[in-house]
Amino acid sequence: MGKRVKPEVIYLDTSALIALFNSRDKNHKSAKNFLERTVLEGSLFVIGRPVLLEFINGASKHQGKRVAIELRKSIIQSKFIWIENENESDWQRAWSIFERFDDHNGMDLTDCLSFAMMERLGIKKAFTYDADFETYGFVKLP
Repeated sequence: MGKRVKPEVIYLDTSALIALFNSRDKNHKSAKNFLERTVLEGSLFVIGRPVLLEFINGASKHQGKRVAIELRKSIIQSKFIWIENENESDWQRAWSIFERFDDHNGMDLTDCLSFAMMERLGIKKAFTYDADFETYGFVKLP
């Protein structure tokens, strides 16, 4: 019997979700190709609950609640994506990161909460088009 390989776990950021679900986004083709390739390779994706909230709120404002509801359903029913809840220590760590990077205006609290969650979960790579993940020290994919 062959050795079972542990699947790679990648954090899924709001910018990647937008690119995936918006065919007019400049990164749509790149995002779609990356997702298809990595899923076929056996990768799994984690979405922090704050990222899901940010994405669904944006979709609701720009495309309407019905679209937002369908997007949420497609994400939570996925077999290769799981939603991770933040905890109190994640919030404390996020505030610390937020304050430390006070000169990076684009690095918002949702990003910092994502960083804290990634650290807690031991995730080193993020599917994102947001350079702040690299600034903080994570590997930005694709």
